[in-house]
Amino acid sequence: MRYVLTAFFIHLFSLGGIAQQPDLILTNGQIFTSDTSQLYVEALAIKGGRIIAIGKSSDIEKLATRQTKRLDLGGMLVVPGFNDAHNHLPGGLKATKLALTGMDPSWIAIQDSLKKAVERTPEGQWIEGTLGITVANSLEATRFVLDKIAPKHPVRLLSWWGHVGLYNTLGLREMGIAENQPDPKGGFYERMPDGKTLTGKGYEKNAYWPNTSYAKMAVLRDENAMVAEFKGMTQALLKAGITSYQNMCTGATATDYARVWQKAGLPFRLRLIRWGDMNPDGSLSIPAKDQPKTTPDLPLLTVSGTKWLLEGTPLEGGAEQVDPYPNRPGWYGRMNYTIPEIERMCREAVARKDQLHFHIGGSKSMGKLLDLMSAMPVDWKALRPRFEHGDEIDYLPEYIKKAQAMGIIIVQNPTHFAPIDGFPMGPPATHGMAMKTLLNDHIPLAIGSDGPFNPYLNIMFATTHPRRPSEAISREQAVIAYTRTAAYAEFAETTKGTLTVGKVADLAVLSQNIFKVPVPKLLQTESILTMVNGAVVYDAGLLKVN
Repeated sequence: MRYVLTAFFIHLFSLGGIAQQPDLILTNGQIFTSDTSQLYVEALAIKGGRIIAIGKSSDIEKLATRQTKRLDLGGMLVVPGFNDAHNHLPGGLKATKLALTGMDPSWIAIQDSLKKAVERTPEGQWIEGTLGITVANSLEATRFVLDKIAPKHPVRLLSWWGHVGLYNTLGLREMGIAENQPDPKGGFYERMPDGKTLTGKGYEKNAYWPNTSYAKMAVLRDENAMVAEFKGMTQALLKAGITSYQNMCTGATATDYARVWQKAGLPFRLRLIRWGDMNPDGSLSIPAKDQPKTTPDLPLLTVSGTKWLLEGTPLEGGAEQVDPYPNRPGWYGRMNYTIPEIERMCREAVARKDQLHFHIGGSKSMGKLLDLMSAMPVDWKALRPRFEHGDEIDYLPEYIKKAQAMGIIIVQNPTHFAPIDGFPMGPPATHGMAMKTLLNDHIPLAIGSDGPFNPYLNIMFATTHPRRPSEAISREQAVIAYTRTAAYAEFAETTKGTLTVGKVADLAVLSQNIFKVPVPKLLQTESILTMVNGAVVYDAGLLKVN
């Protein structure tokens, strides 16, 4: 039936006169549509930024007129533009950066680098660096050590995964944090043996936005530097074939990111997902809650959804587990909010018909959240709630059944499957980080990088899965998760995600066939030509549009 309809539309377009004449046709290619009813076609036609026909090259050629531009693909692979379903744009803190190497620098290396940074940084200016797992979990890493090296510079050391931060005393003071500050909602402080005095280490919201006003954080931001950084990122994103980016607004509000994005004038699709917070009195704070979803002057930008950071990760022992952490006897992790508080988040989102995004991954916390949501009289399928990471969704069969019933979308991050310095992999897991199980059980699986935004790196880990090889998926399934399902995960499946009639012409012509090359060669892949709305936004100069 599909082929009959395609032939019908091609015939219809060929008779439709000037109104249906394509602006551009792509022919003689291997076009992967991400539509499982017809995964490959040879050619497609574009008009006004949208795909108006797909099929055989000979049929698409018949639609062309003297004014139509042509691109002969020469057998190259074309895929829908990748949609990074989960990532974080930088927040633009004005600071001197520590010169550190590797993902897990030692405490001594950090101190040495800080000493050098102090020498070249004016007093009072922030110094910032990156922590690895070893230092983040070390009791020796405190503000008192940093104070001896940098007594006149505020210092922030943030873990590369974002859930642990270490400030020196001046850094805490600059943020308005007392030395015996109570824990706010949504985060925790590490304390000295007296149970009161802060060590300088904060978790969750206290790591990146430590119990302070947003205005205070905004003053520390260099928006011109953000614009420059975004422009630099854009070239790398488009060269990778990424045409959509779903940003969790950790470092700035959606309103501020939209303003910076407008200054940068960037040519790909950005979704801004609000970052929810809770005030000390338990009321909800949702920055940019009233920001419109779209604005005429920013046609490629949307604002929708709200994310809640329900817990930490296994790296620092924050995710709440059924079993205790092997390296911390008697410790099971902890959630950032109580169940009644999470219910308040749910009800607020339901009232606004807003998509919920929950950072959640623990085996015990997963059950708590699913029990809460399934007990609420809500048509969750219509709201498409997302579990970001959702690592332990397959811990029990009942978790899978509840996720199915509510239409939960799992956004998985394959780079998390890679070996990590300071965190041994151990034997293959029997649960967690599921992918194949989700697809087999018809649970929507989208892919976001949550780190290095290289799609081919993520495809490599999705299809090999070093931590749990039995959960590896095929390359075709990984690309579909990165395109079609990622669009579904933002209610955009009628607009993008597949190279089919009526969709926007967001696509990438790849330097090699990622479905056939050996696994190690996946990382050599680039887009040689990337389009958004049918317009070329990146061109390596290897193909010529005539």
